[in-house]
Amino acid sequence: MSGDSRVILIVEDDPAFARILCDLAHEVGFECLIAGTADEGALLARQYLPQAVILDMHLPDHTGLSVLDRIKRDTRTRHIPVHIVSADHDDHAALASGAVGYLFKPVSRDTLVDMLEGLEARMDQRLRRVLVVEDDPRQAEAIHLLLASRDVETVDVQSAADCLARLGEETFDCMVLDLNLPDMSGLDLLERLSHDESVAFPPVIVYTGRELSEEEEMRLRRYSKSIIVKGAKSPERLLDEVTLFLHQVVSELPDEKQQLLARSLGRDAALEGRQILVVEDDIRNIYALTSVLEPHGVQVRIARNGIEALNELARAADSDGAPVDLVLMDVMMPEMDGLTCTREIRKQGQWHSLPIIALTAKAMERDHRECLEAGANDYLSKPLDVDKLLSLVRVWMPR
Repeated sequence: MSGDSRVILIVEDDPAFARILCDLAHEVGFECLIAGTADEGALLARQYLPQAVILDMHLPDHTGLSVLDRIKRDTRTRHIPVHIVSADHDDHAALASGAVGYLFKPVSRDTLVDMLEGLEARMDQRLRRVLVVEDDPRQAEAIHLLLASRDVETVDVQSAADCLARLGEETFDCMVLDLNLPDMSGLDLLERLSHDESVAFPPVIVYTGRELSEEEEMRLRRYSKSIIVKGAKSPERLLDEVTLFLHQVVSELPDEKQQLLARSLGRDAALEGRQILVVEDDIRNIYALTSVLEPHGVQVRIARNGIEALNELARAADSDGAPVDLVLMDVMMPEMDGLTCTREIRKQGQWHSLPIIALTAKAMERDHRECLEAGANDYLSKPLDVDKLLSLVRVWMPR
């Protein structure tokens, strides 16, 4: 790869489609790297730092969301724009995790060329623009101080009407929205934007000081990439989300912003306070898994075989306490093995959608297929890779 070349990484397991993408990328002036699995994709992104990634969701080893998660949680790669091209309709989770766009297969040649040209335009754009919709001048100033830099310009508006006017005339890379506006609620504004073809609708980060009802949260999730409730920890979360959607290179940020980001990435909103059942008979593995998960705020429950696991799930369902959010299931265990236990869990309606990640000692394709056929959502081969484990747990954790 020559020093000044532009490189696109294509993560796609269908060789014919990967070839089509690669030929088109060459026509637009890119060089290509191709990865056929999720793990290879995550590795090549870290190794070569490409200018953009085109990612399929349906890969032979793991879901494409795990590649996206690993790219976006590593400060060296999180600025790289990732565009999804997939037959899977998982666009909401992908866009909320920082993907720049989502195309559903089958895709026409013209659409693919538009996507590549869009990625190219993004690379050439240095200045990023953020629209801040906030009627409290002190809050607007605080957000400006947090986000503005040499490469980021913030534009403040105080009302929904001003917001609509600005979006009709100018383009923004991202919008930070307070829900309490003098002329219209933020929710109604989002509704307007989603129906009005004449104004652009950039990614929205809702930054609000009030508690949301469940119904409001559901409505918001339809439009907003992210909802940040203002609180003691929120400035770093806001910086984290905005730099993610602006695709800023972390090493180019001022030191204090890099430290804020490191803090935000270290804390894990997806895992904080969640209940994970670890089904494993080897005490060393239990210890290793617990020491990885607990620092991220996970409550770990332990079962030593399949029978204990079924009892633990039943107990969690009966009690008033927190139900189990996800299961890490060892395959080889005495009394009742992991595959049998997984099949038993899937027979019961209430656990039909409980995420189960199988832990296998063997990295054989047949074993992996058996895990998925038994009802596991995903699998990990031992010895466990910590990054990959955390990434899969985040990806499968119910949102």
